[in-house]
Amino acid sequence: MSVTYYTATGQNAFNAVTTIGLPVWETPIPGYDAPIVFRQRFMQTAASFSNATLDTPYSAAGSYGVPATPTFYLVSEENFSDVRAGLIEWDRVFAAVPDSWSEPEEYANTYVGYFSSGPGTGFSVTSITVSGAQTVMSSTINTVTVGDSIFISLTYSRSGISYGIAQSATVVSFSSGASVSISNILPGEGDFLNESGTVRAASQGRASARTQIVGSRVVYDYALSTVASLNENLPILQKFSPMNSLGASIDYLQSSLCFPTSGEYLAMIANGTEIIAESSSRRRWLGNIYVRQTRLVPAL
Repeated sequence: MSVTYYTATGQNAFNAVTTIGLPVWETPIPGYDAPIVFRQRFMQTAASFSNATLDTPYSAAGSYGVPATPTFYLVSEENFSDVRAGLIEWDRVFAAVPDSWSEPEEYANTYVGYFSSGPGTGFSVTSITVSGAQTVMSSTINTVTVGDSIFISLTYSRSGISYGIAQSATVVSFSSGASVSISNILPGEGDFLNESGTVRAASQGRASARTQIVGSRVVYDYALSTVASLNENLPILQKFSPMNSLGASIDYLQSSLCFPTSGEYLAMIANGTEIIAESSSRRRWLGNIYVRQTRLVPAL
């Protein structure tokens, strides 16, 4: 037995696309708070159906709980079903272009080697005392700050035992032109006697490239684009790649004739600058909305 559907006065005929359900929101990006994707059920006679054009803005923005802004674009038509009497039902999926977001992830990054300066001038040490958790060396050194590495070359005696020390240490406190303090790493017990020696700023840098596991940040950026316009709308970001004066890639920075210089790289470290660990990758996200993925790591 055949079934015939009739439309009431003022009702859309089913040869036109007709909404038969409310928007249903989806969460394709975990932890992303703003509504960005929904699907809505439609009906039409099969004979009258034709695919809508991707990127068509949602025509009822501001209604059915769909915000008027940002714009929601058609990204797919799917889940078709035959409901008989010549009618079909399907979903239209609409999406807004997401804002950029990021997520943390551990990553083994290879850092460039660099050389900034050699060991500084040696400043005489006139006395050594212990103050709580710190060993204080009286000296006129004025070329370091807290956290810097220093070289110490000392002789002294403690409890009748003589010591000769040559090692590196880290500055834990500093009074310019008066004293520099390290943790209590010098051997022996009791008061320091017969102190002499020098302290100097250590060289800054590392002898070669180094691979280290660090916390990275994977950044996702989006754009509505055609394939032909991707390089304009969502350009690839290139990996941080130091080079020499000829433009060749290098893995060791010096104080000149390279980019960045070792001094510029030290400033990046001091400022907490992030560098691109891997060149970006791009893929289609939904419809003609594309996503670019870029990994950033702190300069170290």
